[in-house]
Amino acid sequence: MKVSISSTNIQRATQEFQQQTGGNCQFGDNETALFLTLPLGQGYLRSINLRDGLELLIYEYALQQDLIVDFCNQATQHSFTAFTFYVSGRMSSRIPGCKSRLDFTAGQTVFATIPDAATTSELIAGQKITVVALAIVPKLLLKLLENDLNKFSPDWHQKLRNAASHLCLQSIYTTPEMARILQLILHCPHQGGIRRLYLEAKALELLTFCITQLTSHCSKAAPSSWVKPKDVEALHHAKTILLQNITNPPSLAALAQQVGLNERKLQRGFQQIFGTTVFGLLHDHRMEQARQLLEADEMTIEAIANTVGIAHRGYFASAFKRKFGSTPRTYLKRLR
Repeated sequence: MKVSISSTNIQRATQEFQQQTGGNCQFGDNETALFLTLPLGQGYLRSINLRDGLELLIYEYALQQDLIVDFCNQATQHSFTAFTFYVSGRMSSRIPGCKSRLDFTAGQTVFATIPDAATTSELIAGQKITVVALAIVPKLLLKLLENDLNKFSPDWHQKLRNAASHLCLQSIYTTPEMARILQLILHCPHQGGIRRLYLEAKALELLTFCITQLTSHCSKAAPSSWVKPKDVEALHHAKTILLQNITNPPSLAALAQQVGLNERKLQRGFQQIFGTTVFGLLHDHRMEQARQLLEADEMTIEAIANTVGIAHRGYFASAFKRKFGSTPRTYLKRLR
């Protein structure tokens, strides 16, 4: 199914989506929600206005059929910047200026400036997708950063000031503190006006961690972290190849050759775009897939280890414990 959204107004965009897919809309003073219904899927898409220029977006759903959402080209005044936190599932996006699609997976956090608010998202059925995003108009981001802009490299200083007209992508690390805040946002214990105040406080706390990391990645003291658009595409292609071959991944040299980069540029690019090494990203994906398979409770632990490409059960248990704080067996007992 394909849906086209032309409005940048949240309520009108939600109504456009509902008209094309069905579902139930709810509109409040500062909040808009769309609840999906079958046959498309189940779950919700929620937008909460925290203050002028700052929106909190929460998506939790499982689709029964693939969905393509096309946000049509808009005027420059509708450009936005966003920190997007991929909590579970996988999704892809196509953005003007990038020839190939960009793939995003659980555990990844991405800072992006999107000119003209134009993107196309490809959502795959048969998985639970949980995404939290903070969408910020460029002027507000610059205001929040006004005392820290001098910490950025000249390239990044310019790109932030031109966020309304220049595409920029930067992956940062989702720290345990950020993961904790995301869970508090997803399971907010309050209602009414207190709920909005609580969510704004958590969103600003999350922004603090994100901006701290962004200044560290892109500071004057750090090497220039700007990656050319064609290399960004090659790096995302490399990531796709890895995730499609988790049981038998290519060597670093073979992967670099497949995507047309040298090994040094591939390694550096993964650190800059994804915030981890080539095989660190593969390892994190294996652990996240293992966690999802454990939660599905349809396979033995040994079968799960083999499915994610780890033959040694003892290594799998140790790696899972380092990632999630408990062994697979203990994790499974807690679920039951």
